[in-house]
Amino acid sequence: MSYKFSKEELRDLLIDYNEIALKNYDLPDSIEIWDETLRDGEQSPTVYLTLDEKIHLAKMMDEIGVKLIAVGFPAVSDSEKKIVKAIVNENFKKSTILGIARPRKDDIDACIDADLKEIVIFMPISPIFRKTLKQNADHQLNQIETALHYAKDNGFKINWVAEDGSRCDFVHLKNVFETAIKAGAERVVLGDTVGILTPISTSYLIKRIKEEVIAPLRENIPIGIHTHNDFGLAVANTITGVIEGCKYPHTCINGYGERAGNAALEEVATILERIGIKTGIDLTKLPELSAQCEKYFCKPLSQYKPIVGDYAFSHESGLHIAAILAHPLTYEPINPRMVGRRRKFYLGKFSGTKSVTHALHEKLKVLDLDIPIEIIRKISTEVKQKHETTSKEELRKSFKIIKEELKKVTKGVSDKDFFEIVNKYAQPYIPEGHPVKPKG
Repeated sequence: MSYKFSKEELRDLLIDYNEIALKNYDLPDSIEIWDETLRDGEQSPTVYLTLDEKIHLAKMMDEIGVKLIAVGFPAVSDSEKKIVKAIVNENFKKSTILGIARPRKDDIDACIDADLKEIVIFMPISPIFRKTLKQNADHQLNQIETALHYAKDNGFKINWVAEDGSRCDFVHLKNVFETAIKAGAERVVLGDTVGILTPISTSYLIKRIKEEVIAPLRENIPIGIHTHNDFGLAVANTITGVIEGCKYPHTCINGYGERAGNAALEEVATILERIGIKTGIDLTKLPELSAQCEKYFCKPLSQYKPIVGDYAFSHESGLHIAAILAHPLTYEPINPRMVGRRRKFYLGKFSGTKSVTHALHEKLKVLDLDIPIEIIRKISTEVKQKHETTSKEELRKSFKIIKEELKKVTKGVSDKDFFEIVNKYAQPYIPEGHPVKPKG
């Protein structure tokens, strides 16, 4: 299809403030995606993944170019340890498989048993967690040093994650990172565990870590960033972290994760590629990965989800469609083919004559239609009327059914099931006259 504007004209017609704003930044040529879908993502409420599902998703991520894949927490249970071990012993071509551990000997031993070669050691370090865990700053530093030396002595490549680092006093944050690096950590990660950062505070913190922690050590230790989406800023904060020098952005497919989720893999990778930072990700395979993950998680995506949502490259407004037909970049930021998608046009209340004409050509597959403009207008008017007279009652009825069905796949363990399990084991310990059963 021929468009109204040439590539040369588009260079003058599209002003890119990203390029203008970032020209003075020392942007990395490339970064490496560290994905947490099979670890943090699985912690989404009511989600659980089978071994086969985890292996399949890990293989798909390996195929599209994800560099690091965190797959589980071996110390949680024997079954989790077996799952991690099974994944580790699969054949991966591009990805390194990670398991996580607290700075404890038993946790690290579980990682040894799981055949891991590279691990992530983490600890919450903010004042509120130190108070909750009844630890002081010196105790945490000693624990980190001892654990990392033990892991290093057992041949592990070590990554350190400062959980809740975004709410930690900077003196302790600095001491934690310095201790971890000196004890053998080859990467350090700032955790924004409850998603309270903004791009401005992300920029501030990463700059301070680079200038006051990394630079004085004179070691080229790469930084990662792990963000949560509690205020809808996970992707923005992750991108800011990369712009400020983070080599390893953490992501989850579809933005899954605890509470409001994590930074979405497909959004982070696409944005970084668009501003000229190579991610190693085959963007055209993102829709397939997203759909498979959605199926395994049983967590339906919004149709408005960026990049992979049904409506991400869809249009109904007649004004928009007329402009799109002149050139797609009028109302689309990227060519949908870049991310393995195709645009869709919808007919409805906002359709215009251009929409109808395009629909006639596309649906009838006849290129030389010569329908008078008055007839096109009549068709357009009736299309609008048809949409506006659709029964809202029927739509609401269908919507209610969908919402009720959704509750069934996201309910977790029911109260009835829970109390049956409690009754099975705890009934002898319950005072007489207080039967274990759900209220109401």
